[in-house]
Amino acid sequence: MKLDLSEIASHLGKRIKYEIDEAPIVDAESGVKCVEPITGSVAFANTGRTIDVRGKFKTSVELDCARCLRAYKMPVEMPIEEELPLEGAPWAAEQEQEDIEELPEEEKEPLFVDNIFDLEEYLRQSIAVSVPIKPLCEEACKGLCPHCGANLNEGPCECPPDEEESPFAALRSLVENEESES
Repeated sequence: MKLDLSEIASHLGKRIKYEIDEAPIVDAESGVKCVEPITGSVAFANTGRTIDVRGKFKTSVELDCARCLRAYKMPVEMPIEEELPLEGAPWAAEQEQEDIEELPEEEKEPLFVDNIFDLEEYLRQSIAVSVPIKPLCEEACKGLCPHCGANLNEGPCECPPDEEESPFAALRSLVENEESES
């Protein structure tokens, strides 16, 4: 959803509240797969130099556990805190010219162009950065058996236990040989 903030941008001190009720976002590229609608609220306020955006939203995303590969739902609840730069407002022009630094095109805010705020893209990016790099269905997840692939959370598998591999195993045989020679 793209919100036109021209009304707020043209009136110093103007405030508007918006209720968020968006459809679940599914984006294969970033790995975001919401399984519940995105709900919350956001307030926009013109401070003279910026439009302050404050609020919060919540949803649930579906993730695959990095250890057992099982899909699970993770709730996401995040604050919204953003400052969108105002351009062309008469009171914004009052600030000194030396304070204004022209940003290269690739560094300008892509979410806020010509007083249009891309709320859906903001939400997608916020959800994407909240997803852990290594998602776990639970902290004590046992993962999969490296031999047969059985989910060890559901119980032990039939594979024989591994002999402990140690970098000092070769030294152990030397110690055992010395002891037997003595």
